[in-house]
Amino acid sequence: MLFPSAYFGAIPYFQELAQHNNVAIDYAERFQKQTWRSRTEILTGNGPLILSIPTKRPYGKETTMADVEIVYDKDWRKDHWKAIESAYMHAPFYFYYGQQIEAFYHTKPTLLVEWNKAIFTQLIKWLDLDTQLEINTKNTPFDKHNDLRILLNNKKWNNHPQKKYIQVFSDKLPFHSNLSILDLLMNEGPLARKYLFQGE
Repeated sequence: MLFPSAYFGAIPYFQELAQHNNVAIDYAERFQKQTWRSRTEILTGNGPLILSIPTKRPYGKETTMADVEIVYDKDWRKDHWKAIESAYMHAPFYFYYGQQIEAFYHTKPTLLVEWNKAIFTQLIKWLDLDTQLEINTKNTPFDKHNDLRILLNNKKWNNHPQKKYIQVFSDKLPFHSNLSILDLLMNEGPLARKYLFQGE
């Protein structure tokens, strides 16, 4: 099954991933701006917050995922980590995952796919998924009706109802579904795996 690369992918991404033992991450597709390939959404005390990685397309619109570069003109790594820390420092499993997540923000990979792959590999371990990862470097045409590279960026599909779990700010905010997998991990810990299989 062909998946897009993702920055701390959303819960639906991992719910779909959990259904497949063998997955391929598409490095050959053209990079799409303002998608979850370079963005993730966490829940803060003020509501959902999108964190976006600044990127550079060396070949303009023809740039494939494999060639997208991360821009470090501004210290976005510090900003992203501070936002995650502030959002989840009171979550039940922050002290288990927090330090390991922070470590990512002390690295400085050149390519977006390198960053995403390192995170993805760690998430698979935390979620205890039996997933074999391959990298797709062949140009694969999109299937408009059944292509996860499209479906996982479709807001209507991405907002389907989801089983509620207790979030950090449940005492003052309504439940927000389909956030970054970070939200589920910080709040559910090892039970996140079970949620992926029966969260809908």
